[in-house]
Amino acid sequence: MKQHLTRRKFLSTAALGGAVLAMDHPLLPYLTPPAIQAGLQVYSVRDAMAKDPAGVLKALHAMGYRKLEGYGLDSGKMFGMPVPDFMKLVKDNGLSMPSVHCKMKLSDYVAAGKDISDDLKKTIDLGVSQGITRIINPYMDAPDRAEIATYVKVFQAAAKYAVRAGGRAGYHNHDFEYTQHAADGRLLIEWILHETDPANFDMEMDIYWVFFAGHNPLDWFRLYPGRWKACHIKDMAKTEKRETVEVGEGSIDFKTVLNHRKEAGFQHYFVELEHYRTTSVEGVKLALDNFNKIKFR
Repeated sequence: MKQHLTRRKFLSTAALGGAVLAMDHPLLPYLTPPAIQAGLQVYSVRDAMAKDPAGVLKALHAMGYRKLEGYGLDSGKMFGMPVPDFMKLVKDNGLSMPSVHCKMKLSDYVAAGKDISDDLKKTIDLGVSQGITRIINPYMDAPDRAEIATYVKVFQAAAKYAVRAGGRAGYHNHDFEYTQHAADGRLLIEWILHETDPANFDMEMDIYWVFFAGHNPLDWFRLYPGRWKACHIKDMAKTEKRETVEVGEGSIDFKTVLNHRKEAGFQHYFVELEHYRTTSVEGVKLALDNFNKIKFR
């Protein structure tokens, strides 16, 4: 594994002044915000959103969520509504959506001029115009993985355009980036990290999938400090299938991982849930409640 050339010094955090004095105050849970404010990837509640988006958004706010990460920007609609209409509904419910998942295709690369397609430019412009400033590619289709040398050119060009538009581009991992190698022997994740510019391209680490692939996120924080601007937080069931479960109900030690959040570079934290033991809405509530109980330093 190639090591990044630079290292960021790990900064110690200062204790909140007066915390000890207020420790027994009955209003402490309401006066003291969580050390890390978790948002939600709305894919987690896609079934409920399809039926009653306004009601679900209201419920998410009541649970304590204030920040969302969306998906489907490339279609021009979210949950059947034009993006501006949906974003108004988000804001009307006291929520924000700084990040969105948006598929970037191999066909979006325009070799002449090392540019991206007009369609992808319009999609980025639409997101930024609505306050969605981080456009994240969520997945790499299996046939495209063999074309990684071209695929990263899409990311490079999209990142440059996004910055000019007032936003940023990035990539979200699954497990295969940490297990599959390109022809030159590098892991796919290394290709993305090495061939994109940290100045304009962000990495969103799905902590669950890194563990699922048999890696430790802390190793990647040390090798590429500051590269991981956002993360997905979902737990891993203690079963043979290792399916996703609500935070705090599985095997991942989020306290240890996220105590290194400054080294990682995390700015956003999004709860996600792909499998359900109850309903999706109940699941994301339990995940947030459990996450807020973790005592991070």
